[in-house]
Amino acid sequence: MTLAVADRPIRSTRRLARHSAGSAGRYVAALAYLAFVLLPIVYMVLVSLQDSVTAGTVVVPRSLHWQTFAEMWQTVDLGLYLRNSLLIAILTGLCASIIALGAAYVIARFRFRFRNAFRVSLLATHTVPGVLLLLPLFVIYVVIQHALQVRIVGSYFGVVFTYMTFALPFAIWLLSVYVASLPAEIEEQALVDGADRLGVLRYVTFPLAVPGLVVTFIFSFLLAWNDVLFASVLTSPATRTIGVGLQNYVAENTLPLWNQLMAASIVSAVPAVILFMIVQRWIVTGLAGGSLKG
Repeated sequence: MTLAVADRPIRSTRRLARHSAGSAGRYVAALAYLAFVLLPIVYMVLVSLQDSVTAGTVVVPRSLHWQTFAEMWQTVDLGLYLRNSLLIAILTGLCASIIALGAAYVIARFRFRFRNAFRVSLLATHTVPGVLLLLPLFVIYVVIQHALQVRIVGSYFGVVFTYMTFALPFAIWLLSVYVASLPAEIEEQALVDGADRLGVLRYVTFPLAVPGLVVTFIFSFLLAWNDVLFASVLTSPATRTIGVGLQNYVAENTLPLWNQLMAASIVSAVPAVILFMIVQRWIVTGLAGGSLKG
């Protein structure tokens, strides 16, 4: 009896030691992951603060060259590329989210043949590499241009429409899950009070689905903002996006301006970071709400 009582503090001490070791291991892993994520960003900042001659040849700059953040606007028309990217990304996010809400409402509230197969096909579209679709889409656009005498390649419409073909499937699937998690009784009450389906969707479902719409908007926005492959083929000099425009710091100069490229890359990441910080509360709510039902 006495030995059992005396052994309890020893077991408690060992348990506490194991818990402390486990916590320390998790902290070390978290710090290692944080360093892995931040290392490229730190390197970009260090290179952007170097002059054009030594940029990329050393890690730590000998002297801070702050003029890089002013020179980059004169070397390349960065303002035009940022404006085009913002316009295309915002239009893609808004159009994809609004259209996806209508389709998601039908999937969530109505039962029809091949409903589950259709939902699975929405996710299956993301398994197709984009590079396989680039040439067929370009050929289709060119044929339509010659047939209807309308400009698609090189226009904002062509790029936004292309991005929507990739953003809509995921947006519809995500919003259908989120709408299914909303209480149907509120919509039924609105129907009893005399509202039609369009009125229910506009005045009842839409306000409740704002968190889910924010998630789909951010997904569609980032898809359009980060793309280089389709933008390099479907844009013109007047509609060129930031992802393609950054290549000009290397392609249009005899000496690659690595410092200006890094500085411009940092600036190009600022809009997406600011947008995420503004809507992060709705993102968490939307993802958590959409995970309740599937």
